[in-house]
Amino acid sequence: MPVPAGSAGAAATYHTGVLVAGGGIAGLSAAVSARQSAAEVILIEKAPPEGRGGNTRFADAQMRFPHEADEFGPRDYTAAGMFDDLMRISRGRANAGLIRTLCDNARDTAEWLTAMGLEWEPGYPHTAGYRRSPKSGGQGLVDLLYRRLEGLGGIVAYETCAIDLIVSGDGSIAGVRARSPEGIVDIYASGGVVLASGGFQANVEMRVRYLGRFADSLILRGSRYNTGEGIRMAIAAGAQPAGQWGDYHSAVLDARSPKIECGVTALYNYQMGIFIDQSGHRFLDEGEDFRDHTYVKFSKFIVEQAGGEAWCLFDQKAYQREEFARAWRPVGPPVEANTLKEMAEKMGLPAENIMDTIANFNAAVQPGDYDLDRLDGKRTIGITPPKSNWALPLDTPPYVAIPVTGGITFTFGGLKCDTLARVIDTRGQVMAGLYAAGEPMGEIFYYNYPGASSVIRGAVYGRIAGRDAAARAV
Repeated sequence: MPVPAGSAGAAATYHTGVLVAGGGIAGLSAAVSARQSAAEVILIEKAPPEGRGGNTRFADAQMRFPHEADEFGPRDYTAAGMFDDLMRISRGRANAGLIRTLCDNARDTAEWLTAMGLEWEPGYPHTAGYRRSPKSGGQGLVDLLYRRLEGLGGIVAYETCAIDLIVSGDGSIAGVRARSPEGIVDIYASGGVVLASGGFQANVEMRVRYLGRFADSLILRGSRYNTGEGIRMAIAAGAQPAGQWGDYHSAVLDARSPKIECGVTALYNYQMGIFIDQSGHRFLDEGEDFRDHTYVKFSKFIVEQAGGEAWCLFDQKAYQREEFARAWRPVGPPVEANTLKEMAEKMGLPAENIMDTIANFNAAVQPGDYDLDRLDGKRTIGITPPKSNWALPLDTPPYVAIPVTGGITFTFGGLKCDTLARVIDTRGQVMAGLYAAGEPMGEIFYYNYPGASSVIRGAVYGRIAGRDAAARAV
């Protein structure tokens, strides 16, 4: 239950203008924005200093935003194009107002980050037309924003976890009760509380409850501290749940990855080869679409329908390409073999099935121009599943195989918010003094995930929330 304002039981009480819960990209953007708007700010971070940064510190932190053609990409990427991409990938279910606000503010937010000293480089191969990557990655991005926040006079309290919202008699949110090194503390915020504390992906109980029994064994890509407290306490105070609570963002991972906080161990080059299941057969169309539109879908298919682990198989035509190495973060060396029979033995799969699968695939490959920069239509005919693009025979040994599985990045379910990041209650009314930014927001992602849109989502809505909360501060 939320804590009434003025309740006893806290070891200490503090007052500020804006209280931000969570120190990843969303929370840091909110805190810096609020300080730039002249509000006093306290950011509470559940992790110790060495674990700060939420999911952002484990990410490449690539960002999708509108921009003109430049040396990184030959085509303009417009806010309208970004909006269409995000709505299409959500099958039209995303909140159009939230998506439009995200797209309309994405470029300005990227420029805001640039003004604070962020340097950029192209994203992964074949995605440079719409995304950019911080040169220093996610770790460098959060370190930069912590320096900026502290330089502006913002206060950061580590190992401090919000456990309940403090509710005033008029129903507005007055602050948070938190567990800290001092014990239980109450922090009052005259401008508002910004929940930027991540999803519930690190909470096994919540994962199984909302995602299904398979979810207990998912590899956790990001922070161990994202266990759902912010979402839970908001709902307990009357916030309206929103979004796709039964789905999540994932990636095709090296199956040898650490089980927690594995970071970027994904294979983003699977479209250059084929997937093989534990019976030695293909099970999906690796060339269905660009990898930014399929890697989440394929990851969940491996986990939920292909037994939890599969293999990506390549030959030297793929393995020797420059793009291969740039789109793979190896945990260990691949399995290599000069013959398919030897490869099957090393993979522990039925050799006859592997050899039949590759023979049938090679015979089905059609002529055409192979071009990873477009949907080239170089496909197979006569096999199920097909490969719709980028189909080349696997006939150049030594063959290379990598064990793959799916992991969880963040959960899609969250809180209903308006375009000012204000949380909406179950009556459909704004909860005065309560904001959400980043993963606690619902209605952004459904079914799939448009690559490079989460970090920019956190930055855009964190910045919006920080400004609006600062305007309320007295």
